[in-house]
Amino acid sequence: MSDSQTRYALLVRPDGFFRVLDWPGAHSLETLHGALDCNYVDVVAVTPDLSMWVDDEGVVVGSAMNLFATHLYALNGTPRQPYFGNAVFTGGADAEGDTLGLTEDQLLTLVQAVLNGLPEVIYITAQS
Repeated sequence: MSDSQTRYALLVRPDGFFRVLDWPGAHSLETLHGALDCNYVDVVAVTPDLSMWVDDEGVVVGSAMNLFATHLYALNGTPRQPYFGNAVFTGGADAEGDTLGLTEDQLLTLVQAVLNGLPEVIYITAQS
């Protein structure tokens, strides 16, 4: 990460529980495995500035459909499928391909969408 600004990630569970995570930059895979409670993670590029990380085996292991994560995706793009299990939202990738954390503004926009029942279309950008 090129700046010293604190960055975040947002865990969203199928039951609507969410938790703000500190995004470590380095060792982010450990953070993802712990938050997603899985062995294999997959990333979905929602927008250039928003990524969603999910359990690659969520549907196979019988995880519940995550309507909150699927809907957050739908507000920002067209989901390719429903998503199952926990989801973690982060920023996009930098020029080296490293995953960026969410800015405080991006995080607050996502949290507000979850708390408000996701009624509005939102688009997460690096400037949000």
